[in-house]
Amino acid sequence: MPDTKTQTQRWLNAEQVAARYGCGRVTIYRMVKRGLIPAPVQFSGRMSRWDVNGLNTADENRTPQ
Repeated sequence: MPDTKTQTQRWLNAEQVAARYGCGRVTIYRMVKRGLIPAPVQFSGRMSRWDVNGLNTADENRTPQ
């Protein structure tokens, strides 16, 4: 069984993504619409999560404005 304390979290919810970028949840969905970050993965009707690796890649590829 892997040690969960040293394992990094792979999926983030909207509140966690908003905290990561220092903005609100609505802004996160605007960022998705503008193509600044990838869309969340829909796990069920009311549960969607963002892949941390996808967010990291988007951050690396984004140029400063």
